[in-house]
Amino acid sequence: MGHEPTTPGQFLPRFLAGRRCRNVALTAIVLILLATTASMYSGLLAIDGFGLATSPQDHLAPNPKPVDHTNDQTQAGEGNGAHESVTQHPTPTPEQLTLAPTSSTPTPTPTAAAEVAYRIPPKIWQIMLPRKQKKPEDKKPSADPKILEETPSWLVLNPDYAYTLVSEKGGEEFIQRHFADEPKLLETYNALPNVGMRSDLLRYLLLNIEGGVYTDTDTEALKPIDAWVPAHIDRDKVRAIVGIEFDQRDGPGWGDISHFVQFCQWTIAAAPGHPVFRKMATRVLDSVKLLTEDKGVPLDQLKPTSFEVMNSTGPAAFTDVIFEQLQEYNSSLTDTKDLGYMEKATLFGDILVLPIDGFGMGQKHSNSTHDGTIPEDALVRHLFHGSWRGDQKA
Repeated sequence: MGHEPTTPGQFLPRFLAGRRCRNVALTAIVLILLATTASMYSGLLAIDGFGLATSPQDHLAPNPKPVDHTNDQTQAGEGNGAHESVTQHPTPTPEQLTLAPTSSTPTPTPTAAAEVAYRIPPKIWQIMLPRKQKKPEDKKPSADPKILEETPSWLVLNPDYAYTLVSEKGGEEFIQRHFADEPKLLETYNALPNVGMRSDLLRYLLLNIEGGVYTDTDTEALKPIDAWVPAHIDRDKVRAIVGIEFDQRDGPGWGDISHFVQFCQWTIAAAPGHPVFRKMATRVLDSVKLLTEDKGVPLDQLKPTSFEVMNSTGPAAFTDVIFEQLQEYNSSLTDTKDLGYMEKATLFGDILVLPIDGFGMGQKHSNSTHDGTIPEDALVRHLFHGSWRGDQKA
């Protein structure tokens, strides 16, 4: 069937109308495509904690690189002697004073977190507990600032380490927070009448949960903690560092010390979760129970001698537990005497044992350097103020 011919006057209006329809359709298609693209792209964005849009790759980044501290401002003694790398907080409470390094650390991935947990973290712990009042109405003794005279040495030599001073309230809160499901442990800690025994138990629990370096307030840092592991030792294998405080060698015994070789616990370094601290907590509970049964008194009325403190919670008990762990790593060890005459730091499993001058220089026994000089391998100097000693001596 034929079509009637169209004149130019009829064709032009139809052509323009058709072109307008095509333009409208094309515009609609473009808008639909843009909307779809925008919707898809918005699904690939996430909002971080600061309200900034970041791509998924930012949240799935590979293991973060370690923070480069080489340009950090960490020198001590500048401007009124301030410790430049330590964050200045508002006036802290004496119960728990924490100084944290200013440099930030990226949040680790699960793998990196496991590696961090394996290592000794950059934390320094000190404990300042008052003696318990003999009567409830007795005035609690005030803290003496002179107790912390040696603390600046730890801050200056270790500017990238967080520092925490734990006092009575902070210690109670820490144990309640982490050991609320262990009533015997809570009961024992709160009832211990001897300040040394409470400090002993608290340091073991702090290192078990947090890790880091515990050191008594009467110790002076001689070298940075990062220099404690000597070059001949693979530091990645070190999860605990202990030092010898007594090495009888061929000499006589000394005071209340009951081992041929005894480890100090005025300074200890460890990764969190190291098994010796859980074992040490158990040892304390068992020893205290035996003491109360032997004396026939409740725990809060116990008056231990210095010897009893050392062998229930102190360095003698600590030596027993450490040596048992060393024997698990090295079956050739049969007696602490096997560690005598040690001249250089030695790694047993993951425990680095330091010779006498490491933590124990300045003593008149054990071949400790005590001629007024500081030997090259000395890391810490203990001043033996003896605030831990029992209410009565042996």
